[in-house]
Amino acid sequence: MKQTERQEKLWTASFIKICLVNLFIFINFHALLPTFPFFVTYLGGDAVAIGLATALFSVASILSRPFLGWLTDTKGRCLLLTLGLVGMSLIPMGYFVSAGIAMAVLLRTVHGAFHAASSNAASTWVTDIIPHTRMGEGLGMYGLSMAISTAVAPALGLAVMNAYGFRPLFALATLAGCIALLLGLSIKNRNYKLSSEPLRLGNLFEKMSLPASVTQFFFMIAYGVIEVYVAIYASTHHLPSGGIYFIFIAVATVLTRILLGRAIDRYGEARLVYTGNAAIIIGILLLVFAHNTPCYILSALLLGYSFGAIQPSLQTMAMHAVSPERRGAASSTFFVAFDLGIALGGFLAGVLIKYFDYDTMFLIIGLFCVVSWAYYYVFGRRHASSFNPAIRKELRDASAEKTGDIQKDKSMPLIITISREYGSGGHRIGEILAEKLGVKLYDKELIALTARQSGLSETTIEASEQSVGSRIVYDDPVQTAMYQGQQRIIREIARQGSCVIVGRLANFALMGEARCFSIFVYADKAYRVRHLSAESGMSTDQIEPLLEKTDRERSEHCRYYTGHAWGDCHNYDLMVNSSVLGDEGTAEMIYSVAKERMKG
Repeated sequence: MKQTERQEKLWTASFIKICLVNLFIFINFHALLPTFPFFVTYLGGDAVAIGLATALFSVASILSRPFLGWLTDTKGRCLLLTLGLVGMSLIPMGYFVSAGIAMAVLLRTVHGAFHAASSNAASTWVTDIIPHTRMGEGLGMYGLSMAISTAVAPALGLAVMNAYGFRPLFALATLAGCIALLLGLSIKNRNYKLSSEPLRLGNLFEKMSLPASVTQFFFMIAYGVIEVYVAIYASTHHLPSGGIYFIFIAVATVLTRILLGRAIDRYGEARLVYTGNAAIIIGILLLVFAHNTPCYILSALLLGYSFGAIQPSLQTMAMHAVSPERRGAASSTFFVAFDLGIALGGFLAGVLIKYFDYDTMFLIIGLFCVVSWAYYYVFGRRHASSFNPAIRKELRDASAEKTGDIQKDKSMPLIITISREYGSGGHRIGEILAEKLGVKLYDKELIALTARQSGLSETTIEASEQSVGSRIVYDDPVQTAMYQGQQRIIREIARQGSCVIVGRLANFALMGEARCFSIFVYADKAYRVRHLSAESGMSTDQIEPLLEKTDRERSEHCRYYTGHAWGDCHNYDLMVNSSVLGDEGTAEMIYSVAKERMKG
């Protein structure tokens, strides 16, 4: 019990440091956000130059993020964070000696790429540090650093610029980058997995993260527009300053993340996505139809709640079901959508204001929150990346329906289930074990049994059993029916006598059954490559991507239908490394343990 509690500790030194790193990354960013247009004006630039500098910063960030995600996965979080922070520290020093507007705009563009590198590496690294069972709470707390920066850094940057000029302002940005760099280098938690995937277009984005990212994209169109235009809107209606509005947004965001952080892990993301989008719509309506201070403040509080609820819950959805070596791609996918939403919202708002008034613009932009809600409802809430426990329970209950209560039958024979990493020899170990025990082995045989029961062809079942990697929408009724049919067959097989069942999430079908002995077989990557090469004759270059793809699909398939993590030691009675003893030795060891189990 104590070990589990240690594993689930959130506030470790590494977590605190990565949160502080994120804080100083965004102090560097937010301190220059409202002040850089003044610097361009100081150099003799006009509104076009200001707009160009702002746009190119965002374009550089958006275009570089997919490649930076791949580098984060293949070269490591610390390396990319270090490179990004070195750049974020040096670029403000370059502003000191900027020879003109062209150089300032160029440096600002490069600054956007370095900001993307550091923020992407940090947001990926934090998911390696946070315990999986507290991912929602952890990302909510991590996001507080950005919320605090949003509330404090712009005002700090303006105050330094007005009191002391541009050079001390740039020195402040450099100092923030250097502090973040020192903190990042001191983080000891570096036990993340690296990917060996080559640089291909398909590897730059994580499909598992798309539903959360698209939902966030539509939400950020509306949220970003309000952040940009609320100050000028307030001044035209004689309301308190935009600074007051942002302070209340920050307060509500902080309180939401503190109070509801654990709710994400306990209840899933659905409630927060629905209420968050509803809150921003109500906030927009208050802005448009009630031009008074109380409603203005309430609008800010509702926007703070919406951002505090939606952003961490969707980020958790985008990250939690992704394999560790793909978290960089998942993070970049999510934040590309985040940045694109803000950029597109700003463009659309500008066009709408040209032809309509501010009130009409806000009402039209608010419709994108309805689109965000609808997209999530149709495509997100039942996707493999969703972690809504109600959906998981619904699927488990449906598969268990009309199968009888085998858990109470203490006279059941011993059923051995074998889950396995691809290439670890799980099927061969099952064959040897079944022969030693004198019982029947079920592996491919389950395909034929499922085909007879479902009416589908064996080819269709074999092709689609776990082929989830290319799907944006996972809610496939054929595959769900096939899964439920297999679970019923496994339970019926278990009633008939002792046997060995390989794969098909059999351990979850028989979860709670006293006579079920569940095993997970894993092996070193080099062993698995040799094993598959000997069996198939494929080259190493062909096998390695297949290993990662197959294991990822098995993991996603397991999480979607059971709500549990594939390969988590808590879901199995025995974890065995087959590369230590080989197929024969591993089967012999399991046989010895199984005989003792049968005596019990």
